[in-house]
Amino acid sequence: MRPRKITDVKTFLVGGSWRNWLIVKMETDIDGLHGIGEATLEGRSATAETAVHELKRYLMDKDPFEIEKHFQELYRRAFYGGGAVLTSAISGVETAMWDIKGKALGVPVYELLGGKVRDRVKLYANAWYRQGMSPEQMAEAAKAALKLGVQGMKFNPWGAREGIDFYRMDNNILNTGVEAVGAVREAVGPDIDLYIDCNGIFNTVGNAVRAGKAVEEYNISFFEEPIPHEDLDAMAYVRSKLNIPIATGERLFTIFSFQQLLAHGGADIVQPDMAHCGGMLEARKIAAIADSHYAAFAPHNPNGEVSYASAVQMAACIPNFLTLEHFPPEPWRFEVCANPLKVEDGWLEIPDRPGLGVEFNEEAAKDHPYEPMDLYDLHRPTLRLNVPSFKGLDQLR
Repeated sequence: MRPRKITDVKTFLVGGSWRNWLIVKMETDIDGLHGIGEATLEGRSATAETAVHELKRYLMDKDPFEIEKHFQELYRRAFYGGGAVLTSAISGVETAMWDIKGKALGVPVYELLGGKVRDRVKLYANAWYRQGMSPEQMAEAAKAALKLGVQGMKFNPWGAREGIDFYRMDNNILNTGVEAVGAVREAVGPDIDLYIDCNGIFNTVGNAVRAGKAVEEYNISFFEEPIPHEDLDAMAYVRSKLNIPIATGERLFTIFSFQQLLAHGGADIVQPDMAHCGGMLEARKIAAIADSHYAAFAPHNPNGEVSYASAVQMAACIPNFLTLEHFPPEPWRFEVCANPLKVEDGWLEIPDRPGLGVEFNEEAAKDHPYEPMDLYDLHRPTLRLNVPSFKGLDQLR
């Protein structure tokens, strides 16, 4: 069942509780054989959708098996390469081609990218602490998450506090955040992984180092985006000052940015986003570059089920894969994107379905119309996100 050409590229904007999904469907000359990708760009998915249709002009009638060739044409030959919009669009169509190839050959995508190196992957929870930001509230939320089988938790102890200024860290905000980290650690015990996500809120290097030093005693598994992503030398400086592994990369794209990040000594863990970084093969290459620098791979994973599924494929075949981020999912997710996965005690089993293993329902997607969402205030207390609640890891997939 070898397709010879791409016959159509369709897009579907799906409205979510706090992030919209941009699903890409690529059809072929074999009836019923299609691939699904995701080009979600938080706050700018309609812009990314336009870019996907710009790429469609090139993709029509091309062989969907020639994935590397098409990536090179779409990225290098367009003259203006890179950036969040273009690489998100490329990620969507590239992932759809891998889905086609896996389905046509009857194997999961990871079999085409080197085969499995593990049978399961450790999950960590994000957005589990929306009940409140006081140390006591965060400790109680952590205890509740622990009962669900969570093995790791990520949180920003400073970003949503009243009065925070990203260029100035007042002592009361810094100290309350540190107290919250201590309270969470005491609540969950010594064995649960705790990850601190700064979301780039420290716009001065000194404050990032100051905050990192203040939480070192709590055995933090990584300190994510302590400063914004633009200055790689500054990120390396922060890393040199802290006794906590540094993670970053959700706002970096393609092998070139990650090669520079690692050459500067800027990270212990790289975090490309599967909906943004350039696609599945590009993520595989990023992981290899990281491996050559003794760095781990832990993708940013807050988007839709298709992006999630592509991250699971990476978890299967990347030797230096560390852990997988897990947000409370949309309650209707399986109506739109059926993606059954088994989770037990906070570990996700690698599936064996062909392609990505996701079935997309166009009609169900229409029940969740797109509404624009901006992320200007994502990490400020003025924004109250409508993030779904965790119901139990065993029920989420």
